[in-house]
Amino acid sequence: GWAFSASRAAVSPREEALHEEARRLARLLVSEMKLYNEEQVEEGRRRRDVYERLKEDIDRSRQMYEERVEPRILKSTDYFYQELVRILAAGDAKALGI
Repeated sequence: GWAFSASRAAVSPREEALHEEARRLARLLVSEMKLYNEEQVEEGRRRRDVYERLKEDIDRSRQMYEERVEPRILKSTDYFYQELVRILAAGDAKALGI
């Protein structure tokens, strides 16, 4: 809607680049987890405990994400969580079990 468009216009190209970099990194980290743990991801979706099954990988990837993303971007939007829901939980946040 118009509110979203208006707020986006206020973001500088540099800021937008930082957001896109954070989104890309989150997507990469979470996609790798899915690639290397396909069976656990599928079972976790069914049992709604994806986080418990991949806790070590998720926590390690979260740490890498937070070390590489600008603090102000981390504070404004949690792209890592969004990708966990989108990729690992197939859009169902409850499947993460957190």
